[in-house]
Amino acid sequence: MSWKYPALLWLLLAPAGLIILYVRLYRGMPAHGAIHFPPLRDVAQAAARAGKIRRHLAAAMFMLAVALALVGAAGPVAPWPAATGWPVVIIIDVSRSMEENDIVPSRILATKTAAQDFVRGLPRTTKVALVSFGNYATLVVPLTNDHRLVQEGIRNLTVQLRTQLGNGLAEGIRAVTGEQGASVPATPSDRPRAIAVLMSDGRASDGIPPLEAAQEAKRHGVRVYTVGVGTSRDPRTFRSGYFGVLDEPTLRAIATETGGEYFRAAEAGRLRQIYRHLARTIGWERKSQEVAAVAGGIALLCLVAAVVLRSGLAPMADVGARVK
Repeated sequence: MSWKYPALLWLLLAPAGLIILYVRLYRGMPAHGAIHFPPLRDVAQAAARAGKIRRHLAAAMFMLAVALALVGAAGPVAPWPAATGWPVVIIIDVSRSMEENDIVPSRILATKTAAQDFVRGLPRTTKVALVSFGNYATLVVPLTNDHRLVQEGIRNLTVQLRTQLGNGLAEGIRAVTGEQGASVPATPSDRPRAIAVLMSDGRASDGIPPLEAAQEAKRHGVRVYTVGVGTSRDPRTFRSGYFGVLDEPTLRAIATETGGEYFRAAEAGRLRQIYRHLARTIGWERKSQEVAAVAGGIALLCLVAAVVLRSGLAPMADVGARVK
């Protein structure tokens, strides 16, 4: 943490002095006796104990409020979560092989659930698009801030026959850049222009070669994170045979080419963990921001609490006075 006006922190000596003065004044106060009426003696002692605690707590909250106000005035600057601002396209494989149930209840159903979790974890201001690919690539939901539309689009996805993986990635690039072919030079900070999250078992059947689409993504400044959904078992154990086997090399190569990262999910629980991690990584970053408002808000709450606690001492004092 750093400070815009560090010299103001010296003013914290003032509340420290108030604490010392408060303790000395309290210790110097004369003790008051009580008339020992047996039925009221215990009540008087309980009221006195409760009154002391509340009286000290009110003073403590007030002094804390003063200290926090001074901290806020000094302009604290700390790392704070902020939206990255990158547009995101979710690209989902809806080919026939996604019906395999090596991930329970099936690859496609587990993918839908995880994708919806991913959308929920993004900042509300993040623009999201949804693309599916099977027999052809489809822009299901254009880039939008309305995350409910994206979640509804995910729920309504249906399975098709083929796997045009490269076409799906190319359509995703267009969804977040709005361009057909113009390349975008990398920024000096090497920050991506947009993010694509590709969910697939990776076994392309036809269409644009996946690595060619990955090179196009790189030219447009789109970073691609790939998630392999499925396992690499014997093809004879899958209903879709060879096309049911997870193609990890292709998915890993796409991520590497674009500066992204490849993840493998062999079970539904792991898939959801991956997408929660991606939502935090893609949607949020820590930026140095002034957090004086946070300190000021807490100071105000402490001040209100001090007033409430102090005002509650009057009835307690009346009780004590009647039994003394």
